Amino acid sequence: MSILRVNFNSRPFPLLLLALLGACGTREEDPPETDTQAPRITLTTPGDASRVALARFQVAGTVEDDSGLAELSWRLNEGEPVALGAEGGQRRALDFELQPRPGRNVLVVHARDTRGNEATSSVGFTFGNQTGAGALHGGAVRDGVLYSWGRNNRGQLGLGSTTNSKSPVKVEGLTDVAAIAFAQNDSLAIQRDGSVWTWGDNASGQLGQAAPGASDTTVRLVPTRVPGISDAVAAAVGYRHMLVLHRDGHVSAFGENGNGQLGDGTTTDRHFPVPVSGLTDVVRVIGGSQHSAAVRADGTVWVWGNNGYGNLGLGTHDDEPHATPTRVPGLTGVVDLANGRDHLLALHEDGTVSAWGLNASGQLGDGQPGAEDQRDSPVQVQGLTEATAVFAQGTMSFALRRDGTLWGWGENVNGQLGTGDTTRASVPTTPVLLRVEPPEPLTGLDDVSPGATHVIAHHRDGLLFAWGWSVGGSLGGGSDQLEQWAYPLPQQVVLP
Repeated sequence: MSILRVNFNSRPFPLLLLALLGACGTREEDPPETDTQAPRITLTTPGDASRVALARFQVAGTVEDDSGLAELSWRLNEGEPVALGAEGGQRRALDFELQPRPGRNVLVVHARDTRGNEATSSVGFTFGNQTGAGALHGGAVRDGVLYSWGRNNRGQLGLGSTTNSKSPVKVEGLTDVAAIAFAQNDSLAIQRDGSVWTWGDNASGQLGQAAPGASDTTVRLVPTRVPGISDAVAAAVGYRHMLVLHRDGHVSAFGENGNGQLGDGTTTDRHFPVPVSGLTDVVRVIGGSQHSAAVRADGTVWVWGNNGYGNLGLGTHDDEPHATPTRVPGLTGVVDLANGRDHLLALHEDGTVSAWGLNASGQLGDGQPGAEDQRDSPVQVQGLTEATAVFAQGTMSFALRRDGTLWGWGENVNGQLGTGDTTRASVPTTPVLLRVEPPEPLTGLDDVSPGATHVIAHHRDGLLFAWGWSVGGSLGGGSDQLEQWAYPLPQQVVLP
């Protein structure tokens, strides 16, 4: 029989004791916890139920996961997923370019972590105006169907007659409408397939209906397709000219051209689309009374046409036509652009707004109406910060702010600023109100279309509002709405 002898004075004792204890068994450690936490996706741009102004823009947001990201991708509408490098990191910034289609879009971001947990986040947003306002007519798109109302002396309602309508009426013959643009006595619609349709006044060939080299000034009482355009993503309507932004970033124009507002290097009216000379990589286009402007993807602003009121922001004014695009000096980081009859607004990345051009009614917002009737170079709109979008027409201006309020300035004799009074404002001082006593701002608007003396606006919950001058049914309120009357507070417009 062998006996195990242990020398307690020897050095190897601790190791031997541990071995003996191990032979008798030890308590097993608890298994590691299973990671069931899905990646966290945060999208900041675009916002859900928002409207975007640019034909191309950068998505912003983050994706995070404590165990590390394995896969990350995004998908726009019905397109194929686009992979983004995850590389096992715990945090990935979302920063990629998106080129939406006109109308409703859905962006989906998908992430999977190294433990197999998955997450999906989606946002719906709209590119292009869903409302429109001209001299005294208006319109709105709902589920791809266009409704119009108001004055119809030149067939601008698209209803096949010249009879006014005080209530919204469905425009027949147009389906799958993605965006609209109204001005003066003309109307334009873009269908989801990229086709462009125009109707209304055509005295200068501004409906673009002629064959190349020909003329056509026939009034159109119903929407008629502009020949040769099948890739439109956005459009603008001036006093008697129109502009179309194509998917590849070039711009075409048609209509009156006496001041070079078509940008084709001539002052010859064109009754058919012609390309704007030397202008590429455009993401936003607008048209004023006799001028035009565009934002390029690099955030610069380019202008052409009339400069009688300093419309072009070049530091001077003159009566000469400017028939090719010129860059506005010193403006960078512009993310939205709007214009009235003869003034322009530029929204900067930091939420401030610059303005230039005619200022007789205080529409530039610099607090100096009357002292000087115009500004030849951009000046800052006073007291306005955290702006997210700008709108203008006639002699008034508006800006949406991050808190959801809409602020206006400029002419207000017809209550077009929506502040409950008819007092002109040379700086933004009061937001558009639902009621005056007690004051309650109208918040949640996502699309605003000023006309000459009235405004049409869309609320993100689907409601429509109108305010300003009521003539010929311009506010769409039906037979109960007074004619030749100012409505300085928003009135609801009900679609059929």
